Amino acid sequence: MAQFDVYHNPDPDTRSSYPYFVDLQADIIGDLTTRVVAPLVARDEFRYAPLQTLCPEVAVDNEIYVVMTHQLASIPMPVNLSSVASLQEQRYELLNALDFLITGC
Repeated sequence: MAQFDVYHNPDPDTRSSYPYFVDLQADIIGDLTTRVVAPLVARDEFRYAPLQTLCPEVAVDNEIYVVMTHQLASIPMPVNLSSVASLQEQRYELLNALDFLITGC
């Protein structure tokens, strides 16, 4: 798994609400037994007022999703998943969302 890559959610209990997740953990600390991820929800399902700084919008398979930064989770490794997209081009938006979550700035 690589930072800012998007993966299908393998959990059948949450897949309908959160079809994808994005890996947010720095690759330099890849020796841990977990990875930090944030779920993605379809923009149409996002029930809160727009929180663009905290929850940036991203495109996956020509659909718009919202990164649920405030719902960070860790998943155990190794997980045999294939990346379906990369959000590397939105690196700074994703890092700003994490910074806003932690510092409020």
